[in-house]
Amino acid sequence: MASDLPTGERSEAREIRDMSFGVGQMGSGHGWLIGDKVFAPARTDVTTRLGDIEIWRLIADVHHPVHLHLVGFTVLSRGGGPPPPHDAGLKDTVALNPGEAVEIITRLDGYRGRDLFSCHTAEHEDMGMMANLEIT
Repeated sequence: MASDLPTGERSEAREIRDMSFGVGQMGSGHGWLIGDKVFAPARTDVTTRLGDIEIWRLIADVHHPVHLHLVGFTVLSRGGGPPPPHDAGLKDTVALNPGEAVEIITRLDGYRGRDLFSCHTAEHEDMGMMANLEIT
């Protein structure tokens, strides 16, 4: 139902964040990174306030299904153009294709505290492709 979609317009976004999902140096080897960082449980990667509207520009090197926990979002654009029909509606995961950028908009409400966002490919999560989100 349309009333279940997060409300908010691009002009209302308090923050626009660029986030890259890719492979890179991780200790003595390679691993999956968000923003050139491997997951660190004690580090806060994104801090925002309850109820804020944000736009996230997600960019991938290879296919990554990006998942936000406990918050829905809608797709604003894919590859610099309007989103195709399969991107319509409320999402908690969006597929990023190699070299593609996808913009999403979300209202971070309903939960105050610490949570994760990640690549939803189990092998990538196992290799540290997660980040901490703190909603204050």
